[in-house]
Amino acid sequence: MSNTNETKAQEVGISDVEKNRIFVTMNATFKDEERCRVAMETIVNDAYAAYGVNSHFWFRSKDGKSLFVFEQYEDKKALRKAIRRFTSARISFFRSIKVIDVTVYGSISTSSKLMFAIMKPKYMDYYGGYSKNVAKTKEAGIKDFERNRIFITTNASFKDEEKCKVAMKGLVEDTYAESGINSHFWCRSKKDGKSLFVLEQYADEKALIEHLIENPSSRADFFESIDVGDVNIYGTESDTIKEMFDSLNPMYMNYYGGYSK
Repeated sequence: MSNTNETKAQEVGISDVEKNRIFVTMNATFKDEERCRVAMETIVNDAYAAYGVNSHFWFRSKDGKSLFVFEQYEDKKALRKAIRRFTSARISFFRSIKVIDVTVYGSISTSSKLMFAIMKPKYMDYYGGYSKNVAKTKEAGIKDFERNRIFITTNASFKDEEKCKVAMKGLVEDTYAESGINSHFWCRSKKDGKSLFVLEQYADEKALIEHLIENPSSRADFFESIDVGDVNIYGTESDTIKEMFDSLNPMYMNYYGGYSK
């Protein structure tokens, strides 16, 4: 990024700290759900106190067969330290599920890539947006405000990348000051640069609804610049949300466990 763009980024609040965040997602199916649940509880207690492990979230499909895992790390150092902790709980967790795919978003170290190699993950590079610090607590365990978080992921490809960049900049400027919007984060495929992944995190359903009502034009410009693939909504399936997202035909998954510090 050029110095001019860096200055603009700072003006809307996007710091290097935010751009250095790493996200990991995993889709899986259950082999032994009870064993998985027990392992998850142990992992939460271990990861909650660890440096830079900002969130571990799990969501389950409506039929109870599929699992989606979302992890956010402060930076590549935090990820490297986390995946070196091969505890019995992590081993038990992976034995209780069948991994379908893993994706890593952001720039990570070579040593981390080697440790991920067995999972054959897909890699995507940071492209734009922000991930703000959110409400924190020093107490272990899952709080109600953490359970209320909502995630939206969108997979897409570019129709007009320049128009997309302009729309993204507008979304960042419009949404950064909104207290309930914790992240608007974009990553682009590492191999060909044609695919786009959008991650949105909201404090709760109220924050999501307010965002949709208050920012129709910038969102419309963004969607006009891309071909939308699959859209997933994690954490809510209310009638209001279903109506607002009807045209995108999203998949819904329910909160299953985890935290967001």
